Amino acid sequence: MKLFSKSIILLFILTMLMFFNQAKSQQVDSLMKKIEGIGDYLLYRNQDTCFISNYGKEVAVRVVATNKYNYFRLRDRINKTRIRYRPVRDVSLGAGVSYKWFALDITFSLGLSNTSQFENTRSFDFQARMYSSKQYISATLQYYQAYLLGNISGVDVELKEGSERREDIRTITFGLQYIYAFNYTRFSMKAPFVFNEVQRKSAGSPVLGVSYNMFEMDADSSIIPIEVSGYFDPQLQMSDLSIISVALSFGYMYTYVYKKHYFLTLSLIPGINFNGGDYFTTTRNYISPNFNLKLNSMNAIGYNGRRFFAGFSLVADGFFSRLEKKLSVEIGSGKLNIFVGYRFGRK
Repeated sequence: MKLFSKSIILLFILTMLMFFNQAKSQQVDSLMKKIEGIGDYLLYRNQDTCFISNYGKEVAVRVVATNKYNYFRLRDRINKTRIRYRPVRDVSLGAGVSYKWFALDITFSLGLSNTSQFENTRSFDFQARMYSSKQYISATLQYYQAYLLGNISGVDVELKEGSERREDIRTITFGLQYIYAFNYTRFSMKAPFVFNEVQRKSAGSPVLGVSYNMFEMDADSSIIPIEVSGYFDPQLQMSDLSIISVALSFGYMYTYVYKKHYFLTLSLIPGINFNGGDYFTTTRNYISPNFNLKLNSMNAIGYNGRRFFAGFSLVADGFFSRLEKKLSVEIGSGKLNIFVGYRFGRK
């Protein structure tokens, strides 16, 4: 009898545990559905289906060829000279996937660039971007060691062999950017760049952006070659530079659609940049806080069909900072993509 009673109690306890577990599981499922619903509301709300077709619940895969770049340029308006440095660029090839709000590209260098002219060169270039129909968020972290003198103007002296190679120049670039498209019901920021959506009719939108950038450069000696040092103000003959900037931008993006699936997206997003920092010549010099110009552009051209898509895109970002009166620096970065892809989903 006692064994029967214990069995009844044990059965009751197991039943209650199963009930609570089922209730808990239902709560978790309900919570996940609410989170998914909030995500869909934030990413896809109020889209005009006459202008935008959404395929976020289909998996899109693509093959991608990428060329990332960055540069910095010193401008001397006193002597009317300029000098520009860039690292050795290379093409990377890889694959990408998109699903709902998630998109990821993984690429590997093809080794096509000639790095043999440097004995010691290193680089790390991470660029992450997230698009919704109306929002764009990007993060950039770049480290480069070894730079080439891309071009120099305003001087009539030939450089000695090897002067254009600077293995001692090292840079770190960190940037965050957010852009919001006001006409998100008819204009999609995802369609020309992520291909979770299709822009069915031509449309555009004013866009508002905010950004933060940090740039660090250091070298073992002045970055102005000795043979042309007389053509540049002494304040530009620096061996390190640090700049922090915050910017507010406002511009316009437009996608032109031809025969339903061919598209051209162009944009111009200028802004006002507030920055400060310091640099070293023979002494440490501080950059007084100042306002200057910032420019961002996101462009693409290609074909975006029901299943297949292909094209070319260019995202470029740059800003200026005044060091002293008539002396300034320009810093830029960006990425070029060539891609071919396919969407898997229901017929």
